[in-house]
Amino acid sequence: MSEREARRISRPLTQAEQDRLVLARAQVADELPELAVRDQLSREAQDEPTLSAEIRRAIHASTISLTNIASRAGVTPLHLDEFLTGERTLRSDVLDRLSTTLGFEFKLAASK
Repeated sequence: MSEREARRISRPLTQAEQDRLVLARAQVADELPELAVRDQLSREAQDEPTLSAEIRRAIHASTISLTNIASRAGVTPLHLDEFLTGERTLRSDVLDRLSTTLGFEFKLAASK
């Protein structure tokens, strides 16, 4: 079976569509600097040599949606987002639920 090529249908935008496009572009331009800062915070928080950073990396690598992860951990998506950027710490019981959700297995290290 051969692949069909997508057909492009184009038409001039109506004035209302053009107005919405201008507003959307302005909104993106306004939000972009803050998003760049939050992305940098998130990268720095993931690079820490800590258990929290390991959980952050697992969250980013997970196929589970952030909303679903937050729900399973008993926190709001906003609190989870703030944890991911390092702006918020989470209680140990929440970290336990996150670890379980993400499939972490903890084992005691052998004594020296």
